[in-house]
Amino acid sequence: MTGRSTFFAAAAIAALVAGAGAASAQGFGGSFYLKGFGGATWPSGEENELQFLGGGTDIDVKLDYDTGYVLGVAVGYNYTPNIGVELEYGFRQADLKGQVSGDTRSNAVMVNAIYRLDGMGADGAFQPYFGAGIGGANIDLQTEDNGSFDNNGLFAWQLIGGVGYRISPDWTLMGEARWYSVNSGSLDGADGFSLDSGFESFDLLLGAAYSF
Repeated sequence: MTGRSTFFAAAAIAALVAGAGAASAQGFGGSFYLKGFGGATWPSGEENELQFLGGGTDIDVKLDYDTGYVLGVAVGYNYTPNIGVELEYGFRQADLKGQVSGDTRSNAVMVNAIYRLDGMGADGAFQPYFGAGIGGANIDLQTEDNGSFDNNGLFAWQLIGGVGYRISPDWTLMGEARWYSVNSGSLDGADGFSLDSGFESFDLLLGAAYSF
C-alpha cells in the first residue's frame, strides 16, 4: 500500500509502541500477544451503486457478491486483563456475480481497541470481548469487461464482537463477528475511466492468540 495507507500504518505502529511504553512506565504490568485469524465474509451488494465514468458516458452499475474469505494477523498489547490495543493487517476477497463479473479485494491496516469482560465459566476460561478499529485500506476491483479499478488511500473502520476460550496460560482460541467498512472513494481505471465505490462486509472469524 502507498500514500495515506502507509501513513496510517506508520501512525498505528507509533501509537502502539508509545502506548505500550507508557503502560509499562505506569506499572500496569501488561503483556504482548500475536494473533492470527481467518473466515468468511459477506460483502454488502446493496451499498455498492456505482457509476463507470469516462468519455462523457455514465453507466449505473450494481455490484453483487458471492461469499468471500478473510485472512489476517495482529500484534497487540494488553494494558490490563480487560483492556488492549492491537495493530492488525487484514485481507478480504470476494467474487462478483450478476451484472458485473470479476472480484473485489481489500487490504487494510487497522488499529483496534479491545475491551474484554471478566472470565466466565467454572474456571473463567471463557472471556467475551468487543471492540472497534480505524485505519487505512485499499479497494482493488477487477472486472472482466471494464478492466481494473483501485484506490490505495481510503479510510476504514470496523466493529468487533467475540468470545475467547483460554486453553493454556499462553494460548487462547477465538470466535468473532465483525462489521467492516471502507469509505467510498474514486477508484482509478484504465483509459481515463474511474468509478466511485466503497466496501462493506459482515465477517465470521476463527482465530488463535499467543501471549508472551
